[in-house]
Amino acid sequence: MQRLSWYSAVVVFLLVMMTGTAQAQQTWNSVTLTWTTPGDDSLSGTASQFDIRYSTSPITIANFGTATRWSTGVPTPAASGTSQSVVVTGLQPTTTYYFAMKTGDEVPNWANVSNMVSKTTTVAPDVVRPAALAISSTASNDTSVTLSWVATGDDSLAGTGAGYDVRYSTSPITSANWASATQATGEPTPLVSGTAQTFKVGGLTRQTQYYFAAKLSDEAGNSSALSNVLSVTTPDTKAPAAITDLVVGYLGLDLSSVAWMSRRGGGR
Repeated sequence: MQRLSWYSAVVVFLLVMMTGTAQAQQTWNSVTLTWTTPGDDSLSGTASQFDIRYSTSPITIANFGTATRWSTGVPTPAASGTSQSVVVTGLQPTTTYYFAMKTGDEVPNWANVSNMVSKTTTVAPDVVRPAALAISSTASNDTSVTLSWVATGDDSLAGTGAGYDVRYSTSPITSANWASATQATGEPTPLVSGTAQTFKVGGLTRQTQYYFAAKLSDEAGNSSALSNVLSVTTPDTKAPAAITDLVVGYLGLDLSSVAWMSRRGGGR
């Protein structure tokens, strides 16, 4: 096959700019590039290979060869006019990347650099959940139990969580029955990891064994594992009511009986 002339190369460049424009879609760590494939000879026939490059700096004709080449999953060129694509993976989140490509034939004759596209990857999803809490009891009375713990973090033991979920039950709490336990209200706002916090659970019944457990969630909805399950029996500290009707009185005597006894004794 004859080498492309300078005129043909210019035509290829212009046609690629019009019909072979690369486009990109992105997630937090990958970008999907799509383009319309040109031909082996300008827009006719079938080309042989693609050279896809990316960089965190704008790509030009001058620096195209120094940009990172992507070779994984790059398709073999299809017939001219076919829409093709490739996924570039392993990228960093919240980073702007620039992409450009060339098409080559079997000689190889290379088309000029395509249009350059850029995309900024999104924020990486938060998949690290808070570390489990370790709860204990610091005080209790007939109708309440005060719990204490050291705050864990947004990401395991780092940062600050978003919300606590404290639950209690008269039966042992497990991961399986967590949802059926009674949820307390008014839990404190999580503080930075390592900070001691307390919370009073009220509305309890005296002389009753309760089980308590807690979880911490972050802003992405990741929830910690179940804390230890704490058992506390509320005491009975309520004494009997005080007597309020006490009065001073005397022991009454039956005087007729006393007189009869006196006569009987005097007759002896």
